[in-house]
Amino acid sequence: MENGTSGPQRKRFIWEAEKRGRVVKTIWDDVDTTTNGTQELKNIFGGESPFSNPKPTNLIQRILQLSTNTSSSTILDFFAGSGTTGHAVLKLNAEDGGHRKFILCTNNESNICRDITYQRLKTVITGKRKDGSTYSDGLPGSLKYLKVGFIPVNDKMYYEYADQLLENIRTLVELENTVDMDNSKTVSIILDDDELEKFIDLIDQHLECKSLYLSHDVLISSEQEQKLHKNGIEIKTVPEYYYPDTESRGSDEH
Repeated sequence: MENGTSGPQRKRFIWEAEKRGRVVKTIWDDVDTTTNGTQELKNIFGGESPFSNPKPTNLIQRILQLSTNTSSSTILDFFAGSGTTGHAVLKLNAEDGGHRKFILCTNNESNICRDITYQRLKTVITGKRKDGSTYSDGLPGSLKYLKVGFIPVNDKMYYEYADQLLENIRTLVELENTVDMDNSKTVSIILDDDELEKFIDLIDQHLECKSLYLSHDVLISSEQEQKLHKNGIEIKTVPEYYYPDTESRGSDEH
């Protein structure tokens, strides 16, 4: 500047920037608008759009392509709305063979999570609308809908609280590994010694099982371990971070 207030600047050419990633245009005039997003929802739900001014899927896809480093990233959206982010992740995975995961959160005002967000994603995955009509051929993906609540924790009820958490271990494993254990024959989970004994006794019925998750307090004998390995079943321990730190908490109470 003529007044001498400017500092040194580095000039970088487009061809240099392309080496580090995609050059972003200042104005994105090649993506859809909320008008297109509204029409997209109409097609998914087979009628009027249940959500006002939804973002278009290809806009979120563009953002994902620019912001995620790998095709196995986990995308978190705290304001899920109609579920465009999840839809965009599913479409992008289908297009480039990626394994991205998404976590969508909403306060479920006016049942938006159950009736709109969840239903949209279920429709685009299965290809079937709620009324049974065909929307598409479907997109590869799995989906789990959870409702989060608050449990007050204090010293008197701590172990009761821990037991409530342990009841949901199976769901936590399903979420982390994107599997549905009720419908999957390749992954199983054992939470106590009796379950393990029954599994071993009926091991010929679990020939398709490849991974077996064991709760941290399940005691497995060398003979049982050999039988599992002989059948090509990999033994995995349920991660410790699923459990509250009961030992340290218990020592504080003495």
